[in-house]
Amino acid sequence: IAVNAPFSKTPYVGQTIADGAALAASKAAVDVNGVKYRFRIKRYDTGLSPSVAARNVRKAIADGAVAVVDEGTGVDASWQFARDVDVPLAVTYQGGEGLIDAAKRPNVFRIAPTDHGMAFRYAEYLIPKKLKVALITDDSSYGQEGAKALDEAFSENMDSVATKLTVPSDAPDLSPQV
Repeated sequence: IAVNAPFSKTPYVGQTIADGAALAASKAAVDVNGVKYRFRIKRYDTGLSPSVAARNVRKAIADGAVAVVDEGTGVDASWQFARDVDVPLAVTYQGGEGLIDAAKRPNVFRIAPTDHGMAFRYAEYLIPKKLKVALITDDSSYGQEGAKALDEAFSENMDSVATKLTVPSDAPDLSPQV
């Protein structure tokens, strides 16, 4: 099982995904005609680059991957390679709803909550508490998908939102904006 994640750019994300995949693989086995097969994990570093992520999926398939666990970077560019050889691609980090479409991308699955689901649960929890919240997202595509979900979740009760702020995704320090 290939883990396609940003180990060098955001190691906490990559390591968490790899650890979860390794835990699942350690508990799983497949029996084929009386022969038991166990899974092993192989890591591929995306460096948060969609083109590298797509190359990694091609390499993983060439290396014999039976599935790809992906943080989401590059899914737009790589899902077809996996589809063409019947390899499932499981998105486990990016929560934008546009990544998963059963009709267009039948081999792409989500194994983590969507931005939509998390945002609505967050709003459902906070609004009754009568708290004022600041919604801070970054300007990356991932951040903008989250901002869209938060806007929808809080749209019925904007009184709960004190401010909405978009910050640069590459800023070394967000103190000035915050």
